[in-house]
Amino acid sequence: MIKLRINDKENYDKIKNSIKMHNLKEIISNRGLSIVKVGVNSKISDTTILSYINGSKIPSLPTLISMADYLSCNIDYLLDRTNNPMKVDDISNLDPEVSQLICNYLTLSKDNQRLVKGYIKGLIDSEK
Repeated sequence: MIKLRINDKENYDKIKNSIKMHNLKEIISNRGLSIVKVGVNSKISDTTILSYINGSKIPSLPTLISMADYLSCNIDYLLDRTNNPMKVDDISNLDPEVSQLICNYLTLSKDNQRLVKGYIKGLIDSEK
């Protein structure tokens, strides 16, 4: 991941090119929304949203906050920095046991995380 510092003109194009906002397009589609509806409710033009999705513009922080609030997701999700759309408040409001499970999972090696995922998938499949 490229880290951008304030007034870092040298890396601006790298950052701009790395932000594709595929998750923005995905969450709009998955929720059955139109870009126009998201724009109206986020107070952003639909052409501006399209320019974020195609990577020709980088949204400002107030714009990201407006879209994230309307779509009820986190900003990192909109910027494709995570695949988890949950808002931080939603995560912090989880049952303490669930939060502890997540923390424990994150401390595991990648191989053991794959085993946990497989085990959970197996449990879900067995309940169908």
